[in-house]
Amino acid sequence: MPERDVAVRRGAALAALARFALRDLRGGLRFYGVFIACLVLGVMAIVGVDATARAFRDGLAKQGAVLIGGDLAFSRAFGAPSDKEKAFLAARGRLSEVVALRAMARRGDAPNSTLVEMKAVDSAYPLSGAVATDPPLAPAAAFYDALAEKDGAFGLFADRSLGARLNVTVGDSVAIGDAKFRLLGWLASEPDSMGAIGFGPRAIVSDAALKASGLIMPGSLARLSFRLRLPAEQSSDAAVAATQKAFVAAFPDSGFEIRTRAEPSPQLSRTVERFAQFLSLIGLTALVCGGVGVGNSIRGLIDRKRKTLAILKALGASGGEAALFVLFQAFVVAAASALAGAALGLAVPKILAASLGAALPFPLAPRLDMRDAFSGLLFGLLTALAFAAAPLDRARALPVTTLLRETALRDFGPLRLRGRLVATLAAAALFGFALLVSPDRLLTAEFGLAVALSFTLLYGVARAIMFVARRAPHSRRLPLRLAIANLHRPGALTPSFLVSLGLGVTLLTALVGVERNLRAEIGESLPKESPSFFFFDIQAAQAADFETFLRKEAPDGALAVAPMLRGRIVKVNGVPAEEIKATDKARWALEGDRGITFAAQVPDGSHLVDGQWWPEHYAGPPLVSMENGVAQGLGVKIGDTITVNVLGRTLTARVANLRKVNWRSFNINFVLVFSPNAIAGAPFSRLMTLSLPERPGPSREAALLADAARAFPSIASVSIRETLATVDALLGKLAIAIRSAASLALVVSALVLAGALAAGQRARIYEAVVLKVLGATRGRLLGALALEFALLGAATAAFGLVAGTLAAAVVAHGLLDMSFTFFPAQAMAVAIGAIAFALVIGLAGTWRSLSEKPGRRLREE
Repeated sequence: MPERDVAVRRGAALAALARFALRDLRGGLRFYGVFIACLVLGVMAIVGVDATARAFRDGLAKQGAVLIGGDLAFSRAFGAPSDKEKAFLAARGRLSEVVALRAMARRGDAPNSTLVEMKAVDSAYPLSGAVATDPPLAPAAAFYDALAEKDGAFGLFADRSLGARLNVTVGDSVAIGDAKFRLLGWLASEPDSMGAIGFGPRAIVSDAALKASGLIMPGSLARLSFRLRLPAEQSSDAAVAATQKAFVAAFPDSGFEIRTRAEPSPQLSRTVERFAQFLSLIGLTALVCGGVGVGNSIRGLIDRKRKTLAILKALGASGGEAALFVLFQAFVVAAASALAGAALGLAVPKILAASLGAALPFPLAPRLDMRDAFSGLLFGLLTALAFAAAPLDRARALPVTTLLRETALRDFGPLRLRGRLVATLAAAALFGFALLVSPDRLLTAEFGLAVALSFTLLYGVARAIMFVARRAPHSRRLPLRLAIANLHRPGALTPSFLVSLGLGVTLLTALVGVERNLRAEIGESLPKESPSFFFFDIQAAQAADFETFLRKEAPDGALAVAPMLRGRIVKVNGVPAEEIKATDKARWALEGDRGITFAAQVPDGSHLVDGQWWPEHYAGPPLVSMENGVAQGLGVKIGDTITVNVLGRTLTARVANLRKVNWRSFNINFVLVFSPNAIAGAPFSRLMTLSLPERPGPSREAALLADAARAFPSIASVSIRETLATVDALLGKLAIAIRSAASLALVVSALVLAGALAAGQRARIYEAVVLKVLGATRGRLLGALALEFALLGAATAAFGLVAGTLAAAVVAHGLLDMSFTFFPAQAMAVAIGAIAFALVIGLAGTWRSLSEKPGRRLREE
């Protein structure tokens, strides 16, 4: 037969198979329920995270001017700007000056005080956006005018948490420093807050009020910011970039950190991108788990359509054509499911923006981007192909007589070469596409290898359980004997059960372990010798009197004092900080101002790991000691130079030694410690800590802080308890978000188990009928099933606990650089939950087999 005729006939046969498959789909999709649900959820998770991350990037781009308060923002540690710098900026547009600092707010008629994040603004504020208050200001009222002094008190707007901390309401009087204020209302939103998280309520006052407060002195720990708004006709992106470039060229040593509306917060962008990538990996985990459900669904589908496939083969269709019949149906359903998941994922940013709105700590600008939809569609199709290859290859090898039998599909040995090749190529394509679209290919590669290793280990554990169960001694108790037999019989649920549920339990165990260790590291395992209170912005004239005050109020306490300035690393070995390729662990040291100090001796809580400390009366060129971890992250070694801008002046020092710092002690320590002669003559304040032999109760803590605020209003203070409570609250919110995302993997696991149970439903019904005919009661059958799923759940929980704990330990040691502690209570809670989950899902999926009437089934036979 001519080759052309063969091709035509083959095409006609394929077209006929496609028509038959589509007609068969008209009968309904009830056999594809788990298949559809797994793909929809997995694709929705991936597309939803990608679309939300894209909406965040677009939100930053569109609202950048509002987020930084202008077209450009210039900020540094407080120091009077030169007239030339200010004139340069004022000549290019509208200029607003803002000073941010921490201070103590107190009630004059009660012993209440609290730390506030105070922002002093001028009459030009805000240049972009508007301040929203509750109650709102009158339409004609200017914000700055409302802050003006009236009847001896300045106006104040603050975050609602100030009311809870000081027990004040709108209209009450509050004191900050030497100035008196009247609380005018609550801050609903401010244009330049960037969703910032502080250790105290936000408060906005006028620049005149700041001057009257007496809080600004030489060396004060405040931050100066200029916001510049360019004229409308000269406000293009090119003009903004040109202004930034011109300022840097004119004042290369100004020390200002410059942000533009195009990139208002690189740190926030990286944080959200990292979090989005983490959630994407969880979504990919859910999709891969769902792939197991897809394989089970195809297996069950072939079992249910065995007669249709047998008829096709009897009419002359080959095994490959019969498999193509199912594959065509599966791909049609997979494409529709992936499209539905992509559509739901694209809607996630809009749902978030509509439901949460201003409560989100970052801006969202939702828009449809078909790249996200295409990515999700391709992920769904590749997942379906990778996990459908095995059951399709086994089905194509079955003879017609097997397909006509009433027993369900069994495990017919290892895959043939063709099936292994298709499955391997599809899995490789899925992995390659994940690498292609990932912003961090190394992390995605490590994740892919971890998933592959987990699948291999889980499958190996499942086979080991089947091997042990096959050789276990026969029990005289029927339920136990049946349960053990079900673990190793042909078509047993053991591999599907462990693979699907094992990944979810491992992920949840790892997340719980990391979160629990973080909380313990920050709060519960706090060293006894760590400080109880921090006091900062202590001026030289106040230091002796304040020390006397603390010794009187807390005679049992230990004091520690260190000089402190604020500075920003601007160069490393002469290379600008913006061009340094720092690791993620060290990048924070280059962003914004850092606390710096000087010392004649090695500070307590740290020890040298390289180099030598300078002599006590060293008078040579400036030297600096650097924290070892940060130095490694920046690529710094002994003999390199670090340039720091302090109060508008640059200081270059040679790295003399590297220190290992015990940050967990919470004692006074700094990344950079200079030789005393390096900062001679610079105005500085003092940082002081008070350590009590026992943790103070809330009443003693409040009384001491209130007395300190009244006696020394310019000194800011904070308790370690409040600080840890704030951090713990943040960890709690983060944990809820992560667990919510991780729960998706468990939902998919439930669907996968449902698919596995459905795939073997006919076989279980057949076995239950035979056992009932032989005299087994429903109670005994129920007991056997419960024991089977309890054993599977226990095995899965054991693996998940071991693997999840190891993963959490790796994250703790490798990424978070902290010790790891196993918490048995949390581990047992996850284990019990996994066993209960397995019992509920297993019994719910096999309940039909217990209700089957033997008579009806036997008549069908």
